[in-house]
Amino acid sequence: MSSSSLNESSIAQADTRNSSSAASAPSISVVIPSHGRRGGLPRCLEALCAQTLPRDQFEVVVCDDGSVQPIAPEIAHFGDRLSLTVVRQPQGGPAAARNFGASHAAARYLAFTDDDCVPARDWLERLLARFDQRPGHLIGGAIVNLLPDDPYATGTQVIMDYVYDESTRNGAHYHYYSTTNFAVPADRFSALGGFAVSFPRAAGEDYDLCARWHHAGFPSEYASEAVVGHAHGHTLVSYLRQHFNYGRGLLRVRQREAERAGQGHLKVERAGFYLGLVRYPVTKTSHPLGRRLQYAVLVVLAQAATAVGAMRELAFGSRAPEREEQKVAPSAPVQRSR
Repeated sequence: MSSSSLNESSIAQADTRNSSSAASAPSISVVIPSHGRRGGLPRCLEALCAQTLPRDQFEVVVCDDGSVQPIAPEIAHFGDRLSLTVVRQPQGGPAAARNFGASHAAARYLAFTDDDCVPARDWLERLLARFDQRPGHLIGGAIVNLLPDDPYATGTQVIMDYVYDESTRNGAHYHYYSTTNFAVPADRFSALGGFAVSFPRAAGEDYDLCARWHHAGFPSEYASEAVVGHAHGHTLVSYLRQHFNYGRGLLRVRQREAERAGQGHLKVERAGFYLGLVRYPVTKTSHPLGRRLQYAVLVVLAQAATAVGAMRELAFGSRAPEREEQKVAPSAPVQRSR
């Protein structure tokens, strides 16, 4: 397949889905937002080409979120090995990009990951096995760090591991899952309006959906056997910036939770939660002691940046317009390759 078959002129194509195409619809659609980060996307698509799930049972929808250079021509060749759709929108952030990608998905289930991720070969097969048992659930899968020599990537992974372990150990009524590895029934995702586009950054939109999912009475579940590797490198500055943005997003999640519950105060984790987080890399990881202490320091720095981000958001709010959830419904297929 040539790159000319995936060009922007096809955006205006009419929706030609009919009963026969519905009968042959894939079981699960993988949605990947991408903006200007070309290095990892081919690696992610290669991992999807290697899935144990038969090719005709899944599709991949990549949403180009306003990259300066369109992504479609660079990944067109994957259409020879994947059922691939590339859609493009003006830059609107990852929440809007995931929603736009999901609106072009044909499957009953949606699996979300990112362009710096590498799903395990049996990722989709494992997710569908869980959906066979729990068809109405939101499924959060396991995340592993693919950059163990990057202390900042490892520091972020330690925090993620602790949050997942803590919520599972305490039997929380619902969990926060990252869109690094996240799957939902498409109809319930649409009913909730998808991700809230009032989260303009890659921070908080996934936790917000989890909170709204729980508020709607929908169940969720952790699937440790469905694994995605994450390769997001950092410098100290980018690490602190990331956690600063996490703080901003988390504050907005807490505010929206309080509004839905009719409460005048925000939920705050107990002090023991944060003490346990600082101890976690020292007591629960197998790294040499020097590394464990280093990660503990990085966890403290991350939590300080998160707190500053939350305070900034509380004081000044977001410059993004307060757009609530919007209907996420199937739309015309664009730039599709079979």
